[in-house]
Amino acid sequence: MMNTTMAATDTPTALHARSPAKINLALQILGKREDGFHEIRSIASGVDLCDRLTFRRTDSGPVTLRCNARDLPTDDNNLIIRAANLLRERTGTAWSASIELEKNIPVAAGMGGGSGNAAITLSALNRIWQTHCDDGELTDMGAEIGSDVPLFFHLPMAEVSGRGEIVSPITIRWSGWVLLVLAGCPVSTPEVYGNVKPGDRSRRGDDVFSELKMATSARDVSERCFNDLEPATFRVAPRVASMCEAIRSAGAPHVRVTGAGQTAFVLFDDFGEADNLRRRLITSGIGSEACVVRMQQASEKMK
Repeated sequence: MMNTTMAATDTPTALHARSPAKINLALQILGKREDGFHEIRSIASGVDLCDRLTFRRTDSGPVTLRCNARDLPTDDNNLIIRAANLLRERTGTAWSASIELEKNIPVAAGMGGGSGNAAITLSALNRIWQTHCDDGELTDMGAEIGSDVPLFFHLPMAEVSGRGEIVSPITIRWSGWVLLVLAGCPVSTPEVYGNVKPGDRSRRGDDVFSELKMATSARDVSERCFNDLEPATFRVAPRVASMCEAIRSAGAPHVRVTGAGQTAFVLFDDFGEADNLRRRLITSGIGSEACVVRMQQASEKMK
């Protein structure tokens, strides 16, 4: 099921939804596939940084999207519109929708904002259109839209494989606070994957994934976090590499980049410690913005 909070408005023809960001605690590149994608293995967690969406059913016409972010496309270049149109095509429904997006997750940041939006769109419209697709059908449609989309049907915590379309919900023992720091330079995921070199692969074993799941402190989890896409990300966006080095120098040795984006994260057991580092980074001009969020909890999974 989708890992967002969704509640009906006064009428069953409208829904409000929260679409969370994700971070990759571990991301391993296993090799390049014949279809051109990279085979990966990853552990991803939802975090409490969310876009907010409102869906209203309409009688006919094209699906429309309004967004508070002026530079974000609202046509079929947006994954929300692509998801809505795919659901209409597959189910043959005559219903349409007007959608409003309050964008809080930065674009091209490695946190899956657009993919999460697509997943929640499939789930929400399936409800208000009463198209009766099951979770498996929605997940399959999501995989057609983008490799990261299936993940968002299985958070708050999941293990990912294949090109990203094979997802299994998991649990890990630790839960705490996440400091997110943005470099201020959107990073292209295809460009990062295009710059992956054989030497970037860490060749970590199954034991690291098992140990990460069983770790009980921010330090223990952090010591096991890794991202094989970091070297390629640093080649594509040296500003991200410089930011990570500055964060380490500020006292956070276990800083990691999430996905193939501009966002670095540091894990904490204590909110005060996380916020203290956030304030020091902002004062020192390290990163373009920073915030402290908590890991999503299993109780936040949509019923």
